[in-house]
Amino acid sequence: MEPNPYDPWKRDDLTENEKTVLRFMDEIMHGDNLALLDELVSEDYIQHTPGIGQGREGVRKYIQEVGHRRPGRHDWRPVQIFSQGDMVILHKISGTHVFADFVRFNQNGQMAEHWDVVQPHPEQGYDPMRPSTENLDRFKKLFDLD
Repeated sequence: MEPNPYDPWKRDDLTENEKTVLRFMDEIMHGDNLALLDELVSEDYIQHTPGIGQGREGVRKYIQEVGHRRPGRHDWRPVQIFSQGDMVILHKISGTHVFADFVRFNQNGQMAEHWDVVQPHPEQGYDPMRPSTENLDRFKKLFDLD
């Protein structure tokens, strides 16, 4: 794997909101501390990911019924994290997928709203830090341009 100069785990300048997103991912989504959900996620949490219910209880149900049952869920790493005002963007990879999570925080420092983009790894052995080489076949197939 290529070195990651943006590795959030190695940064000492993270905002409190960035730390909260990493803690949520590490200890709840990819960990086993579901009790922490009540502290980090607002009760009236707004979810924009299709299929997941609203509020803290919608997140809890997703994690219990799907999230904690995913194969390789403990295998993840943050790639980059950014924040501006009450918004945090996390780019991460897990066993078979690449994620971009967009999280808005409320005035109490809790996660209040969430959007995401998820895709399978684009190639075998995917490393998000490795420079790409040109091969437009994947894009041609994606946009049905044969």
